[in-house]
Amino acid sequence: MRTNESFTASRDEAAAYWMYDILWVPLAEGHQTGGSYSVIEQWMREKSGALVPHVHNYCDEWFYVMDGTLDFTVAGQKVPAKAGDSVWVARGTVHSFVVTSPVCHVLNGYTPAGFEQVIKHLATPAARRELPPSDLPPPDDRTLRLIFNNYWTCEAGAGWEQSSDDPRGG
Repeated sequence: MRTNESFTASRDEAAAYWMYDILWVPLAEGHQTGGSYSVIEQWMREKSGALVPHVHNYCDEWFYVMDGTLDFTVAGQKVPAKAGDSVWVARGTVHSFVVTSPVCHVLNGYTPAGFEQVIKHLATPAARRELPPSDLPPPDDRTLRLIFNNYWTCEAGAGWEQSSDDPRGG
C-alpha cells in the first residue's frame, strides 16, 4: 500500500496479542502506512510496562493515555501521566514506564513503523479481548533479548544505546 492511501482500523477486527501483562492490538502497521508509523492500542495491568530502562535508536515512540495512570522515566526525569496526557520519547532517549493504576489504556505509536512486528512474532495471539491470564508464560528471555538488543531497542547500559548510526539510512 502506498503511504498516501487511506485505510481504517477497528480494535474489534484487528488482531490481538498477549505478552507479559499487556493486551496489544496493532491498529496501524508499517505495511498500511508505507513504513512511516505504527499505532498499537494497549491495555496494561498495574505494575506492568517497560520496567527495564531502554532506548530505541531508530524510532521515536509516543503514548496517549486514554484511561488510568503510569509513571515514565524519560532521560532520568520522572514524568507521571494520566488520562488525556501524551508523552513523546525521541529516538536515542533512555526511558521506562510502569502502570500505577489497576488498569491503564493507551495508544502507543512508533515512527517509523516496525516495532509492531516484534509483538506480532513474539506475543501469544489473544484468546479473548482482555488482559492476559496472570500465569501466561513470557517469551523466551534469550530470544527476546536477541531480538530487542539487535533490532528494536537496547537495554540502557549495553554500550551502544546512544548510537546515532542508523544502518537503514535514517
